Amino acid sequence: MKCTENIRKQAKRVWLWLLRKDILIYGLFVGLAFIFWWGRAMSSPRDVVIQVPLVYQQISDQIVLTQTLPSTINIKIRDNGKQLRQIKKQNIHLHLDIAPYIKAEKGNITISTDILKHKLQDLLPGSTAIQQINPEVIASAYYIQQQKTVPVAVISQLTVAPQHQLIGRPRVTPSHVNIYGVQEQIDTIEQILTDSVRVMDLRDSITMTIPLKTTTNVRVHPSQVCVTWYAEQFTEKTFTLPIKPQGIPVGKRLRTFPTTIDVVVRVGISHFAQVTANDLKAVCYYPTKPYETLPIEIITNNPHISNIRFSPHQVEYIVEM
Repeated sequence: MKCTENIRKQAKRVWLWLLRKDILIYGLFVGLAFIFWWGRAMSSPRDVVIQVPLVYQQISDQIVLTQTLPSTINIKIRDNGKQLRQIKKQNIHLHLDIAPYIKAEKGNITISTDILKHKLQDLLPGSTAIQQINPEVIASAYYIQQQKTVPVAVISQLTVAPQHQLIGRPRVTPSHVNIYGVQEQIDTIEQILTDSVRVMDLRDSITMTIPLKTTTNVRVHPSQVCVTWYAEQFTEKTFTLPIKPQGIPVGKRLRTFPTTIDVVVRVGISHFAQVTANDLKAVCYYPTKPYETLPIEIITNNPHISNIRFSPHQVEYIVEM
């Protein structure tokens, strides 16, 4: 019995040893087959599609393209697996110089399939064949912008609070802007308007940033301006001014009745003390024909004086030799 049991144990060990050996051999053959397949795959030609980013050079700010140029190009290439893997690792970019295609004030940029293939082939190994390019052609119309400087005109609906007035004109910063476009179009533009704004019951200074109106195919820089309005409370000031005849011929004298007039002006509180009678002048002019009365005119160069009222508006006169 013991002898038989020993034989069985020995047979079992032999069988397990043979079984493990077959598995090892099988695994070896599978590994060799995979290596053979991988080698053939790497050496056999095949097609792949890769995406190549495009980098455009020499595009001036004055050049306007009417179509958006593509940012990438897809190319279908053929080569062995090893080369294709290397190409993907290189992360190639195609640089395109636009300057040679700008030959006039306006025209078309066209980069043909042949040019694209030639430039792409320079980036690829000699064994790599380009099968297809998408898009096949890169094209756009263009025109060169001309520059012109024009003033800014503010469009506003503005009211001041009771007993208040505006001080001077609004301050616009910048007061002039640059416009860019084709010569024929910018020649017709004499000013750039702001968007319309509404300011109610203004009592003090206020500053607003206002966008500028745009015109098709015309670029405006800057695209907005700062506008400041100044307002303050006003009061009135009264003066008695002598009437000064003007344009009297040599040898003659003109006398008016009365010889003075009363003048009432509106003045901002901040300039009340600075405004004097010297800022105003009451005049009449020697008549070219005999009139019963002469009209009075008030002259001032002071920007802080407004809403001038005076009496009388007409005066009698006599001409003396």
